[in-house]
Amino acid sequence: MSNDSLIAKVKLALEDAGRQAIERARAANSTLVIWRDGQIVELTPEEATRELEANLAARRAQTGR
Repeated sequence: MSNDSLIAKVKLALEDAGRQAIERARAANSTLVIWRDGQIVELTPEEATRELEANLAARRAQTGR
């Protein structure tokens, strides 16, 4: 397995884990707690979904994929 292939699989696994965490928070009517810029931040599932999608779009734009 090439290093690039392994990195791609890790990225997909992390994306899937993020989506699962968002869905669990949504099902539990809860927030997600993240660490951002040295601070604890609470996000609603909707905010987390928007951020995830924006980050993925930015990454795709950088890589051209």
